[in-house]
Amino acid sequence: MLTALLATPILGVPPDATSTEVAADQPGAILLFPKIAVDESRDTIVQISNASGKPIFARCFYTAPDEDPLSGEPIWATVDFRIALTQSQPTVWVASAGRPAVPPDRPPELDPGPVPPLAPGFLGELRCIAVNVAEQPISANALVGSATIVDRSRNQLLRYPAISVIGLPGNNRDNTLLLNNVEYSTCPRMLILDHFFDGAVDPVLQLPVRTTLTLVPCSADLERNRPGAALLQFDVFNEFEQRLSASLFVECFADLSLTTISGTAFNAAVQGTLVGQTRIRPIPDGDVATGHGVVGLAEESRGAAGPATAISLHFIPGSLQGDVLVLPPLF
Repeated sequence: MLTALLATPILGVPPDATSTEVAADQPGAILLFPKIAVDESRDTIVQISNASGKPIFARCFYTAPDEDPLSGEPIWATVDFRIALTQSQPTVWVASAGRPAVPPDRPPELDPGPVPPLAPGFLGELRCIAVNVAEQPISANALVGSATIVDRSRNQLLRYPAISVIGLPGNNRDNTLLLNNVEYSTCPRMLILDHFFDGAVDPVLQLPVRTTLTLVPCSADLERNRPGAALLQFDVFNEFEQRLSASLFVECFADLSLTTISGTAFNAAVQGTLVGQTRIRPIPDGDVATGHGVVGLAEESRGAAGPATAISLHFIPGSLQGDVLVLPPLF
């Protein structure tokens, strides 16, 4: 299920008409899946389609937080693979199973290619980048996708659309992808989440509501396994437009409840209202090599075994600092 929870107006943050926006409803040259989960109770179904009339290739990277065994520094554990799609061709796989090198149910010329299985305990993301037959990144806005997290403990399906980064004419086809409105569209300068406050009781189901927020930095150095990072400012408004604030440093990947971010700002008893709106802003700095944009999604659950829903975030375009995605060289 995918839904926008509230119809709360977005005040004081008009879109920047001069910026190209990432999107969840149109084809792109880069697909970002913020959350892929494989564990004892969850698995993820990944769907990707070629929305164009020409064949398309893609380099894909599963990434998850890890630690360098020598230095103790945070790194990304990366699993990469490649897919090839004919015109208008879809493909699908289950993350824990992957896809065999030669599936028995299709002609070899229509085989998109093998996908490696993920081991239990994986919690991270997936990125796919459109490339040409020589595997050079290209601005072919042909990829669309979605992920469905199967939660067996709740008997729930949480489906969300992949986030598309739009390819632009300035792409020079090297392995350093600039999300700067020249090669690709920028990541948002603000994310907006309409939500129940944690601990609020759903007035229909009479169950307490809890929201989990997943955030992924747009920048990453996949060649050196160095994750992106961002310092985020949270402005939290209740129904009376009273504001509380919080901050969070995200490195590589964050998946945590709103209460973990701030036990005060997201608490229904403190806020005095059931619902609110949170505006999430990356704080720019003087780093000229990489930016600090983020994308993400939210999951809203009711009670210990009640219904759960995936919620897309609203994007406000116009990043103040372009992001950089570095791909590893081909071997």
